[in-house]
Amino acid sequence: MSIKPLLLRLRTLLILGRVSNLPTVWSNLIVGWALGEGDLSEFAPLGLLLAGGSLLYIGGMYLNDFCDADFDARYCPERPIPSGKISRATVGWLALIAFLTGIACLAFLGIAPTLVALLLAAAIVLYDFRHKGVAWAPWIMGLCRALLYLAGMSAVLGLQVFSQARLLWPEYLMAITLGIYVAGITLFARGESKPQKPTRWSLILLLMPVLVQAGIHIAYPSPFPLSTFFQTWPWSITFPFYLWFAWWIPYCLLLLGWMTWLLVPFWRGTKPSIGRVVSGLLAGIVFVDMIAWAGAPNAEPPLLLPLFLLALLLQRIIPAT
Repeated sequence: MSIKPLLLRLRTLLILGRVSNLPTVWSNLIVGWALGEGDLSEFAPLGLLLAGGSLLYIGGMYLNDFCDADFDARYCPERPIPSGKISRATVGWLALIAFLTGIACLAFLGIAPTLVALLLAAAIVLYDFRHKGVAWAPWIMGLCRALLYLAGMSAVLGLQVFSQARLLWPEYLMAITLGIYVAGITLFARGESKPQKPTRWSLILLLMPVLVQAGIHIAYPSPFPLSTFFQTWPWSITFPFYLWFAWWIPYCLLLLGWMTWLLVPFWRGTKPSIGRVVSGLLAGIVFVDMIAWAGAPNAEPPLLLPLFLLALLLQRIIPAT
């Protein structure tokens, strides 16, 4: 058999899975692991975590095309299913296999990761089947990403990730902030069919990682982990000079600079491609993760930068949306 048909089939599967976004999934899971104070040198459990999360993501992307086959036939006929490159039934079976395999990978890590995997799978299925024309769909997409942090934390902390939730509120806050940012991307992407200025709400949601982090450290400026902020009451409101040279600010500036570069064309009226902007914002998830990781005791956010570059590289080969 000629190798060309095999390569074409492989490319079809990669497009269906939108694998150019996988580096951002890995970034989410690594930061979740780090927020749980996991050791990055534990390659076996960390590898299972990354494999499980990746398979659940790919399964969700396959299911998305399965559910949107009729819509794509009308508005996106170039997608793999309406263009005849692969059958809808095959995509459905591949989605099921990916879901089951992903859940199995996380099940090897314990009961807590299994519960999170089941919750994540349920959220993905809900989004894929109900996202068209539903106002709350972007929040379900955000929940899916937030649960990746929880998956990483549960792989380290086990059931304590639930029983000690009160003490883990700083980490939960970071997960919620990630979910809000992703909800902002989803809301922004809804205008992909007709280029227009982004809505005010989507911009506010995209800025939340910076606003939340800045609010925390303005209220309690210190080089200590985020948990210190929640253990101190009342919080003192001070503005010391060194605050503006704090370790978390460069990562906020990275995200702000990246979003500015992507969004300025809208105000210049140059009619930019919303697909390109959405792809860039998706790659920017890595910057959100760097901001979140900056507040952890074992913070090493620069380790995530190659994943941002990898996401941009893969987007040149496989569309992110």
